[in-house]
Amino acid sequence: MQANPGNPAGDTWRITVASVVGPGHVRSGLPNQDRWLVRPIGTRACLYAVADGAGSRDRSGEGAEFAVLAAGKAADSAFGAGQHPDGIDAWRRAMREFRMLCVQRFDRSVDRAAAETQAAGGLPVRESRREFATTLLAVVAAPPYFGYLSVGDCFLVVDRRLGDPRLVVSAPEREHAGATTFLTSDHRDEHLTTGVLLDDRISALALCSDGVAEGLLSARMEGDGKLHYLAPPAFRAYFDTFSDDRVDGRELAAKLASAEFAATSGDDKTIVLAVRRP
Repeated sequence: MQANPGNPAGDTWRITVASVVGPGHVRSGLPNQDRWLVRPIGTRACLYAVADGAGSRDRSGEGAEFAVLAAGKAADSAFGAGQHPDGIDAWRRAMREFRMLCVQRFDRSVDRAAAETQAAGGLPVRESRREFATTLLAVVAAPPYFGYLSVGDCFLVVDRRLGDPRLVVSAPEREHAGATTFLTSDHRDEHLTTGVLLDDRISALALCSDGVAEGLLSARMEGDGKLHYLAPPAFRAYFDTFSDDRVDGRELAAKLASAEFAATSGDDKTIVLAVRRP
């Protein structure tokens, strides 16, 4: 699926979104369990969010939907009212509030759905919560400020004028073969990360679900004996291609659905691209 989210970031940025069902899910008869959201926040900011529902959980698609909607509502509350934060310290405070509100809204949505399941004779709430397992990556962008929240294995790549693409947010579990942390995990709060980038040279963002990691990222073994991922220079081709309004956004979905990408992972594949126009 390719989607046109309109242009909530204004005419300066072009947004292209693609989300396709992974070949493993096709074989199993499962739907796409990734979700995404792009929406304006107030008059100067834009929210980008990607959530990757756990394929092994029955209601993870619902969990992913709860996650991106929670991010949207939390961003409205933390950044949409009145003026946007002024200065890096104010942005960090706003991101802490965003994190708190996002988690609270997600938990309320999941608990409500789980309580309905229990009332209908299904699993107890605590057990039912696990069926909504999902990761989340959200970015609130008001250039030159870019605040991010992450839990799990989605990743964020940025491009900078006069620089190379850079992997800003990745998952420790991808590099160290650990278990993925979800918004429903018991120790979720220990693994929730937030940060703020202040950089007027950032010219592009790519929010990606884990299903495209093997197809887009490079990996190398460092001196510490651990595998480290990075965004290769070739990643810029995506930014350059989709900065051009003459390029049909459906080409991104076609790329993700290609045999080349299917061979890298059986998981669902989602990319949200935001590229500053030349």
